This record gives sequence, C-alpha cells and structure tokens, in this order.
Amino acid sequence: MMNWIKKQGVAGLLLAVAAICAIVAVIIYGVNSTTGVMQNVELDAAPIVYSIIAIVLVVAMIAVTGKVPQWVISAAMVAVVVLLTLSIGDFIYNRTDVAGNQWFIPDLDTPEQGACLSQAIVGVVFYALSVVAVVVAAFIGKFSKENA
Repeated sequence: MMNWIKKQGVAGLLLAVAAICAIVAVIIYGVNSTTGVMQNVELDAAPIVYSIIAIVLVVAMIAVTGKVPQWVISAAMVAVVVLLTLSIGDFIYNRTDVAGNQWFIPDLDTPEQGACLSQAIVGVVFYALSVVAVVVAAFIGKFSKENA
C-alpha cells in the first residue's frame, strides 16, 4: 500500500481523495434518505447510481494511468464531474421541501427537519469536495511519478 502511495503523483492522490469523498457523500445520501423525516418519502436512486458510476470511473482512472491515451482520462474526468454534479442537483432537489419548512415557514420547523437538513448539507459538501478534487486533478495532470 505504501509503495502505491509513493508512486502516485499529486493528481493521483487527489483522485483517491475524490473517490473517498464521493463514497462518504453517497453513504450520507443513503442514510439521510432512509431515516428521520425522509423515511416515508420514496428513495430517489438516481444519485446513488450516478455516484457509483463516478466512483468506478475514478478508480478506473487511477488503475489505468499511463496505459490509456490522455484523452480517455480527460473524457472520464468530464463524465465524473457531470455525474457528481447531477448527484448534487438531485440531492438538493429532494431536500427543498425540508429546507423550505425549516428556513422559511416558522411554524413547520422541527428539530428532526433541522437534523435532516444539516446532514444533507454535509452530504452536499462532500460531493462538492469530490468535484473540486477531480477538477484540480485534471489541471495538474501528473497521475504518477513514473509518468511525470
């Protein structure tokens, strides 16, 4: 494991961070969508599917570094950013009622909705961190020290 970490360039490590952040975000989405205020609302599986595809693409990019043309890696990075952005959009869209009740309608705000909304905000932040890590890795471009 340490040898793999030592071989990675900055971009490769950023992609690993992006994958970890996306995994944390999809776990938060799943927990947030099935507990508390949201437990009686039908689960929207699209963000989970988008996130899993994005995570698989990130892991594949790390695994095939130097073995495929750079344009394939670039296309995969664009796809990852699009998929994670769609996940963010769906996550936010599915929580608009909770946010509206909590922030704009004083009589409907409850501690359960506040907890749900706080957890949703943390999930969106992890998705955003994942997107930022992929974008920064795309601009750095050195995925391993051997290819530098």
